[in-house]
Amino acid sequence: MRLIVSVLLFVVVNPSRLPAAQQEAGELAEARRLLIEASHLVKDIPEIQQSSAAANIAGQLVRAADLPDALATARQLSKTEDQAQVIGIIAWQLAHDGNVAQALALVESSSDGQNKAVAFELVAELVAERGNLQGALGIAHRIRNEPGRLIDTLVRVASLLTKTGDRNGAREAIEDALNTAEAAAKQNIGNATAFAQIATTQADIGDTADAFRTLDRFSEIAHQYQGVEGNGVFLQQLASAKAQIGDLIGAQRTIEEISAGNSDLALMMISQEQAKQGLMVDALANAERISIPGFKSIALRKIAMIRGTHGTLSDALEAIDHIPEPAGRAEALATLALEQADNENPSASLTLQAAWNFATQNGADAASDDVLGTIAVTRALLGDFAGARQVVQVMNKLETRAWSLWNITSYMVKAGHTEEALALAENQEAAYPKAYALLGSAKGILNHLEAEQKAGAKGH
Repeated sequence: MRLIVSVLLFVVVNPSRLPAAQQEAGELAEARRLLIEASHLVKDIPEIQQSSAAANIAGQLVRAADLPDALATARQLSKTEDQAQVIGIIAWQLAHDGNVAQALALVESSSDGQNKAVAFELVAELVAERGNLQGALGIAHRIRNEPGRLIDTLVRVASLLTKTGDRNGAREAIEDALNTAEAAAKQNIGNATAFAQIATTQADIGDTADAFRTLDRFSEIAHQYQGVEGNGVFLQQLASAKAQIGDLIGAQRTIEEISAGNSDLALMMISQEQAKQGLMVDALANAERISIPGFKSIALRKIAMIRGTHGTLSDALEAIDHIPEPAGRAEALATLALEQADNENPSASLTLQAAWNFATQNGADAASDDVLGTIAVTRALLGDFAGARQVVQVMNKLETRAWSLWNITSYMVKAGHTEEALALAENQEAAYPKAYALLGSAKGILNHLEAEQKAGAKGH
């Protein structure tokens, strides 16, 4: 505020801009206040959820230009590894805001190896997304003693570079990943599964011939392996990768080599790829071959999501009808409605009503808090805030209630219902859902400010 006063003394100010600047400063201060209040509640959240809550709050505090309170939020946690997890999110947000050097220094100060590697992966991906190949590779190779994480980072870098138009850079990152995979497989044969991930990324970036060559290398390793536990894990990964790169016939042949009952993961992947191609009969047939009921339900739900968002609602409902247990069907319907709403699919309202009807007419299992939470968030996403609040009121599971309120309050603020969102947050008695309702409200405010700034930049 002092800065605004001093400018008024020495220059002529456009009066139409001053109220907007004051309003933005006020909104930013309000977002910080809400986040600090949420931070103070972390200690009262169930211990197992404290680190994720602290990380989510700290990340938004960095967005609100409040690094000191973000770091203070991390220091609330008693375990070093939990603090490192929060530091990683703080670093990601710093890098996202353009402060890459500061982010890397903060990660290096963390003493936890696993979370440090995750943080390096996240920052490397941000740098790649901005088209900086060498910067991304340099950050990726700060990951040490975790070849799987390093390879995962390198293939993600390749994917992101492709999106920027840097195909040559993407291929360089893939070559780096291949060399790393060869060296890692010599140290531990289990690392050879990385070839499957590399191959699917090669196919995604358009290098299908290279993808087949990489899978040939993986197939060679898989068929030479003589471990006492057999090569079933390798063959499942090989079949799944073949399906993902479009070789459905090859995938089916590889499955025939796997002993009965051990091909469930590969069948899941094949059924998904067939659903993407609109081959519903084949997709459902392969899903039915899955031996573990839980895996079968997951596969059918994924088929429904694929067809419901990128195909036809009738196909999606057919897949859901094949899910044996009512709870699974209810969850699938609710999740499909959320996916459709998020993709602005006009069928979302119809699917949401079907999910609500099914949940309320088929007993407590079908109307679990997880299902109701998804329905509540979908209602909010579609603008039915009163309906969303009604559903939240009957939910008892704190974790689901917190997740629901996090999203609902954010959508409410986006729609201009800030006071209602804040009232909803204050009405929460338990610390866990209250912290997330405050977090969602603050996130909504920050999203609004960011949108305004982008619009202003375009206007100039």
